Amino acid sequence: MIQQSVSGSGAAKRPDILIAAPRRQPVILETEFDPAHTVDLDATARLGKSLHETGEDIEGVLSVVLPKNLKTADLETIDGATFRYATHYLDSQGESVRWPVGKEWLKGGVDDLADAVEYLSLSERQLARGTAVLEQVVRNAARLLGQHAGEDALGKIASDLHQEAGEQTERMAAAIFVSAFAFHVAIEEQENIPPVALAGSIDKGRLLATWNAILEVNYWPIFSVARDLLMELPVKAVPPVMNRIAESISDLAQLGATTYHDLTGRMFQTLITDRKFLATFYTLPESACLLAELAVERLDVDWSDKDAIEGLRIADFACGTGALLSAAQRAVYRRYRRAGGNDKDLHQALMERVLTGLDIMPAATHLTCSMLSSAHPSLGYGKSRIHTMPYGIDGGRTHIGALDLLDSEHSYSLFAAGESMGGTESDSRREHSVTIEDRSCDLVIMNPPFTRPTNHEGSHAEIPIPSFAGFNTPDSEQKVMSRMLRKCKSEFGHGNAGLASNFMDLGHRKLKDGGVLAFVLPFSLTQGHGWNKARKALAKNYSDIHILSIAATGMTDRAFSADTDMAECLVVASKRSGGEARFTNLSYRPSALLESALTAKEAGRGSPNASAIHRTFGGTLLDPRGEGVLSESVGNVARALCRGELALPLSLAEVVRGF
Repeated sequence: MIQQSVSGSGAAKRPDILIAAPRRQPVILETEFDPAHTVDLDATARLGKSLHETGEDIEGVLSVVLPKNLKTADLETIDGATFRYATHYLDSQGESVRWPVGKEWLKGGVDDLADAVEYLSLSERQLARGTAVLEQVVRNAARLLGQHAGEDALGKIASDLHQEAGEQTERMAAAIFVSAFAFHVAIEEQENIPPVALAGSIDKGRLLATWNAILEVNYWPIFSVARDLLMELPVKAVPPVMNRIAESISDLAQLGATTYHDLTGRMFQTLITDRKFLATFYTLPESACLLAELAVERLDVDWSDKDAIEGLRIADFACGTGALLSAAQRAVYRRYRRAGGNDKDLHQALMERVLTGLDIMPAATHLTCSMLSSAHPSLGYGKSRIHTMPYGIDGGRTHIGALDLLDSEHSYSLFAAGESMGGTESDSRREHSVTIEDRSCDLVIMNPPFTRPTNHEGSHAEIPIPSFAGFNTPDSEQKVMSRMLRKCKSEFGHGNAGLASNFMDLGHRKLKDGGVLAFVLPFSLTQGHGWNKARKALAKNYSDIHILSIAATGMTDRAFSADTDMAECLVVASKRSGGEARFTNLSYRPSALLESALTAKEAGRGSPNASAIHRTFGGTLLDPRGEGVLSESVGNVARALCRGELALPLSLAEVVRGF
């Protein structure tokens, strides 16, 4: 805590509490004893002002209502106190936002206030500026790559990334190069790490020597793929592409791209278009935070016990760019910090043993490992559990990605990110075994692909098996892969529900009793006919089933993923019999990490809530009530109509209450 004066007309000279941390935005707390008539006004007045000593802008303020009994309280009383609080921050456009909206207040203890301060210290404006700059750098580099590399080199790069040649692959290759440069800046001061190459001095030989020197030290998952792509480029193509990236590195560093992995993660979410026919859409960072916070909060672990945390097993079998795993990692680290620990002490164990990520795209697993490593870039680790899974028919074997594990506890990895940290290239390229024992995971968190394994969609009439059509898979292989999937024992999976239901089977199989299942799924899970099998399996095997949806109009506004244009829901459940369910309907999708984290706290507490943020109703999964609406009365009327009954509420007020 630092006391500084605040510059700007109308601002009191000293805030009640000022919290400043290295490489974070300062946060002010304005406090007032209940009934606290002016604390919100005091907080709002701070936004946009600057600290007199440092010139830093104030972009986040917490207004806190203190209970009256704290006027004479000791520290023990403060630690157990319940506060009312609200957050005030400048959004990406510089507009003042109060959350929760209106005159609503959040309630919580000291740890809740600390979490709010931590999120407020991550500037939304800085994130927006950094994301725009990073995206433009990647687009420029991709354009230069397309102009100078030549068809032969671009074809080899596409083959290395298991993608089709084209703009998407050029952008992905450019993103990997930018990721390597940004990560290099973050570790440049470490022992035996060569300096970052400067614009104007880059050629292929020097850059290869630099990245090879880094690989001699560590950081294999970040630089090995980048180095391999670099080797595919002709000598003449390297200077224009890499000099452009190097020119931007200092600007990116100032914007936080080399220290805030939240920023880098958001950038990567915008770069990759949906994978053709695979429908693997990427989870929005805000949605990932919301789901991870709800899921990690359920884990039965003493957050002060380092050994217990390192004994956890958290898996995502369709990890994409790592949004969900990264959000789960942050949720674990934050809880350990609140319990008095230093999350640096957990990093090696989480990277080597706790976190498992599987995907069929080499670029996806590279970015996932980069995201997870960036939490503490200066800390090394050995072999990670982030794997690229085989897909299609190779050497007489049929592979369906992570779904191979439905039939066995063992599969194979084309490339294990981090396998050869400190090792040799031959070590990294040999075929590796992936072992994930049944009933071994404490948390399975996923946003699985939604495509159907059989073609019921007229729009894909020319594609026999849409979900297995990636990588230009021949029709004959698609049919073999589909038959292989049908042979797998299934409790949740149904052809009309699509691959997401098969991934539920995989998650269920690998989850231990008492473990937590956390999925992003189509909203049709709640009532769709094709999802009836999955609903029955959830009700049979799980308890405290919590389904969150967005009570909005239009498909896009009801989605938790980027670019899906379809209604989705978040499902969190504990693996034990019970079957009870509750439905939380959000007024809107959270638009900031802060909102996501605090919404998770409110929605996860379990009691029915009638705030402006959301509505929570009880019910059962097989007889849902009120999903997707903000008024319980509207839900009850709709259910009665489905039974052929007209059961209007007692008053009009019951219908409109809460809208």
